Amino acid sequence: MKNGKYQIAIVGAGGIARWAHMPGWQKLPETEILAVADNNLETAQEFAGDFGVPHVFTDYRKIAEMDEVDIVDVCAPNAVHCPATVSALLSGKHVLCEKPLAIKTSEVVEMIEASQKSGKKLMCAQHQRFRRESRVVKNLIDDGVFGEIYFAQAQALRRRSVPARPTFIKKELSGGGPLLDIGVHILDLTYWFMGCPRVQSVKGVTFTKLAQREDVHGLWGEWDREAYDVEDFAAGFIRFTNGAAISLSCSFLANITIIEDFSTILYGTEAGLHWPNGKLATEKSGVLQDIELHLSEMPEVRPHTEEIRAFLEAVKEDKPVPVKPEESLEVIKMLEGIYQSAETGAEVNF
Repeated sequence: MKNGKYQIAIVGAGGIARWAHMPGWQKLPETEILAVADNNLETAQEFAGDFGVPHVFTDYRKIAEMDEVDIVDVCAPNAVHCPATVSALLSGKHVLCEKPLAIKTSEVVEMIEASQKSGKKLMCAQHQRFRRESRVVKNLIDDGVFGEIYFAQAQALRRRSVPARPTFIKKELSGGGPLLDIGVHILDLTYWFMGCPRVQSVKGVTFTKLAQREDVHGLWGEWDREAYDVEDFAAGFIRFTNGAAISLSCSFLANITIIEDFSTILYGTEAGLHWPNGKLATEKSGVLQDIELHLSEMPEVRPHTEEIRAFLEAVKEDKPVPVKPEESLEVIKMLEGIYQSAETGAEVNF
């Protein structure tokens, strides 16, 4: 710490760092941003100028050499998550890393081992857990309102909404398509709702049916069809050792009647719910009841800000992070299992 403030370094100066993470750090008076690293010097310099960051690098390993840095916030492309995180952890810094925590199970294991070796905190920035709607539902689950949640249908479906940048459409940078980009969000959230059981098996399929067609256009701009080498649709069926299961569907381009369906349906022995805005479906005294949750009456929160606040609290109080890396490991096992199953046509058992 310097002048009583935690010194923060940002790896990756793109959109997620600019509009999501920086507002979160700026709301915490006990932190200040000391350095930024991005392989594009112009991007890093622009970021530093806009936010008053004194040190600029094009190599994230330079941040590891800065003894005064306390926390590294990794907002770089997916393929950089593991090496940047391990470098920071082994140099004695705590790490908050954007989702997915890594693109392979083996990388997550390496990151967890680095965290354990260094004694520093590691957390994946799964901000959906910190939404107002998510917190309310999780509290109800923990209070036993749902009973046993034995099945869930999770959807992260977009209509004609490909992020038209290389970091999302080239496998060497992203590690995958919508499954890793938006599927990881709804899968992690649903998995958390269900109590984070251990994964037993995964069956999955992936398709690239629309993204390379010239007659299919994007609401977020056009992308390089020839460079696009990830899936545009993925689906999986996940079974857990406790007998529960999740079905998952993800797409950037699906032919659906709405622009986006980011939701999950929870099936419990005592109640069910279509998150985020559905009614609680239950039965009392032989009467079917649909109970409305008055979420609009609760204070609105910025989930990215809340996840950063929670991570800093874990660092300050030396307590477990709210998104445990072991939970993120199970999520990546599921996602990697879907890709592996899609490639081989066989169910993947763990």
